[in-house]
Amino acid sequence: MISNKINHYRYLFGPVHSRRLGISLGIDLVPHKTCTLNCVYCECGKTTRLTLERDEYVPTEEIINELDLFLSGAPKLDFITFSGAGEPTLHSGIGEVIDFIKSRFPEYRTALLTNGTLFSDPQVRTHAAAADVVIASLDAAAAGCFKRINRPHPGLNIDTIIDGLAAFQKEYKHRFFIEIFIVPGLNDTTKELNSIKTSIKRIGSDGVHLNTLDRPGTEHWVQPATRDSLRQIAGHLGDVGVIRLEPGALERGEPVEDMYQRILSTIKRRPCTARDLVNMFGLHQTQLQPFLDKSLKEGKIEKKEMERGVFYWARA
Repeated sequence: MISNKINHYRYLFGPVHSRRLGISLGIDLVPHKTCTLNCVYCECGKTTRLTLERDEYVPTEEIINELDLFLSGAPKLDFITFSGAGEPTLHSGIGEVIDFIKSRFPEYRTALLTNGTLFSDPQVRTHAAAADVVIASLDAAAAGCFKRINRPHPGLNIDTIIDGLAAFQKEYKHRFFIEIFIVPGLNDTTKELNSIKTSIKRIGSDGVHLNTLDRPGTEHWVQPATRDSLRQIAGHLGDVGVIRLEPGALERGEPVEDMYQRILSTIKRRPCTARDLVNMFGLHQTQLQPFLDKSLKEGKIEKKEMERGVFYWARA
């Protein structure tokens, strides 16, 4: 049972039920939408601080204190994951935080979800290398497509990014995956896929994760790829090792009021449907829906209907 109250925490969120990582405690290292990219599909909304500057955006000591308090309760976790509403490698203390987890709570595995744009920096590669799993994005390998999908900081160059990822893979001792977010009409053409495929072969990885729109994205015109098209893309990229991972089991038994606070913290960073939240937190629909209705009425959350259902997210 997870006994810590998530509303006591500013930088931790979840644990969430991740499709790839099972039960995952999230760590958000930068203020909302501080990033090197302004991706058209981002579920966290438009980037408000587009930057390449690495800094201690939130106090490293406070992050470590929160982790110490939360993990001292011995929660059941599959991973502690650096993700959230921005690019985690922008935080200059990420290596220190990973080192703390490894030394104080070695029983927990760490994962880094990154856009991979800063790996040309040797210090970033050193910090990231301490994680047990790294999943780096590569939605395009040609400059034009990269700019249309990811809308990068002007100081970024896609060839330099690919060089950085290749350098990291050579140095890294653990599991490394590439994630491609498919935006129909942009990076699903044969030309663009061949460019990505060539770059992934050059980088090297333990596999490729294909992704597409599942929650409300930044731009309304972004549509999800169909399952058939994803299967075709997987076949096209076949010899680079496309991998699909199933989610792990959920933990049950947390007090409902604690879960409500964790739900708000989670949907602040990641829009979810009611079904997502029911599965994620082990609540019955009759427990969850009054909370959602009340939160909507009070203006704490918003909702939007999409193909997969009605998504909820917390107002900043």
